[in-house]
Amino acid sequence: MAATPLLLLVTAALTGAETPTEKRAPSPEALRTATVAVGDVHGDLETFRGLLRKAGLIDAKDRWTGGARTLIQTGDVCDRGPHSRAVLDLLMSLEKEAREAGGRVVVLMGNHEAMNLFGDLRYTTPGEFAAFAREEAPEVRILGREEILGLVRRGSPLLAGKYLRTLAASLNEKTFDAVFPPGFFAHRAAFSPDGRYGKWLLDREAVHAEGRTLFIHGGLGPRFGAWNLDDLNRRVKRDLLEYLDLMTKLEERKVFHRDLGYTELGNLLAAERAAGGPRGDLRPIFQRLEALSDGPLLAADGPLWYRGLALDQEAALARHVERLLRIHDVDRIVLGHTTTASSRVETRFGKRVVLIDTGLNQEVFGGRPSALLLTRAGGLEILE
Repeated sequence: MAATPLLLLVTAALTGAETPTEKRAPSPEALRTATVAVGDVHGDLETFRGLLRKAGLIDAKDRWTGGARTLIQTGDVCDRGPHSRAVLDLLMSLEKEAREAGGRVVVLMGNHEAMNLFGDLRYTTPGEFAAFAREEAPEVRILGREEILGLVRRGSPLLAGKYLRTLAASLNEKTFDAVFPPGFFAHRAAFSPDGRYGKWLLDREAVHAEGRTLFIHGGLGPRFGAWNLDDLNRRVKRDLLEYLDLMTKLEERKVFHRDLGYTELGNLLAAERAAGGPRGDLRPIFQRLEALSDGPLLAADGPLWYRGLALDQEAALARHVERLLRIHDVDRIVLGHTTTASSRVETRFGKRVVLIDTGLNQEVFGGRPSALLLTRAGGLEILE
């Protein structure tokens, strides 16, 4: 990982340019009392630690020193960086310590947390799997190998397409350890609904209202904008659990293995569509999986994925933003997910949408580690 750049203390009144440029130390009052919001971390433990210390929330031993203050992390702790597990451990510890001190730590569900739960591991690095290698029992790995390669070799008479036959060309005894590196199966167990991280992440909100501010990882497109926030959070969790239950049903019918992951499941669905399948009682299972792709968990305009508020033309979405603010009775919306072009906190829609993903992960993005400070008086300051 690249060295963490010197952290500068910066404030912005957010009443001038959309990209704040004024540089001076945040007010002492803000550093003592403000709610702190931090965007995507992506496994960069040291940079995240440094930012929390600058904000006065933790000490040199990573213990909570924020008293009754609130930390809001808007998701995407996982993937891209090697220390995702350590960041999760830190947040889980701080959540407990803050509660005991009268404060709070609120961590939202980002798309990368959801991906780790339902098996989309395209951005999970070897270092993240390696963090679990010591806990991976040899018999668990042997069983995983037998189940997955056995499925690939024997195929399934229930499938109309040639998905498993095609997969066999690239997944075999020689390639297995590269596809499923050491620590893989322990990682999957830890992110299962009963695992240390999976159980905790399933209780995270996708959207969170704090005072006059709405916090979302990605955003809300017009289709989901009017949903009640509690209903939206419940639906995201319900869809995650249903997706995992459908994986169990496919495993019981010996047509798929959940550890093949989300991408391979998509390949299976495509192969079956092309072959006129699926057959028998697989059809309703596949139909439900297809339907989930259009729900708030996976849809491109849902809270975990939507980038319109960060990237689309403001004129086209101005009425939508006004509607969001009115329906949810807030003054602003704070988003992560989309790294700002300036690698600094930026605002849009007349300062009513605030973008706080500034590319904190130094090895991947090299951005400015930044936090948004929401003062008791309702003002905003920036910590860099």
